[in-house]
Amino acid sequence: MEIAEPTQRQVMKCILLLFFLCLSLHAEVFKVYTEQNPPYNFLENGKVKGQSTLLLEQLFQKSGHQIFDNNIYLLPWTIGYHEVLNKKNTMLYCMARLPEREALFRWVGPIGKMTLGVVAKKSRHMIISTPDALHSYKIATISGTSTEKALLEVGFRAEEFDRFANLSSQLKKLKENRVDAIAFGVEAVWQLLQEMGNDLSEYEVVYVLKESDLYFAFSKETNVKLIAELNETLKTLLK
Repeated sequence: MEIAEPTQRQVMKCILLLFFLCLSLHAEVFKVYTEQNPPYNFLENGKVKGQSTLLLEQLFQKSGHQIFDNNIYLLPWTIGYHEVLNKKNTMLYCMARLPEREALFRWVGPIGKMTLGVVAKKSRHMIISTPDALHSYKIATISGTSTEKALLEVGFRAEEFDRFANLSSQLKKLKENRVDAIAFGVEAVWQLLQEMGNDLSEYEVVYVLKESDLYFAFSKETNVKLIAELNETLKTLLK
């Protein structure tokens, strides 16, 4: 009996089937955490959105990996950081890649930049030429962030900070003159101040601490080859 040769369409179907089978065999599911840090990541109508969120979703879609329960958990920074530090198949964004964090995570990026600075009301007339001058003021911070670490690097002690886990609450203190200034990512401060109904012309950046590259940070146990593949895929998305 003569066996018919497969058609081109049948061959293509087989190739596609094998491709998706290989993809599924290598797919990973990650529990994803982030914080309120617009315009990169923020909550809108109950859903996490933002520039970095969209990039992450595109990255996972193109590489075949999945977000656990199709849900991104927006939590205080210290909680998300602790989860990714201690649990497998987790990731946190956006994270500044600092020397003391280098060996703690696997890194995909950079995905953007953030200016770490100190913002105050113009009515405070704060003139800051050196970090030492900041010690005279009550500065609000978010616990465990790269901005806190930048302040520690220039001689601050943790006891000097007015710490809290929620950025909106700290900005409310700034508005009500319960703190003199806030130290955080400048881009996020501007956007949230505006969303809270503040007149941005009443505020100013009184001191820039540093600029930091931002990354997707994966748990340390994540396969090194997978991280390399994600970094290569990311390059195609950022072209």
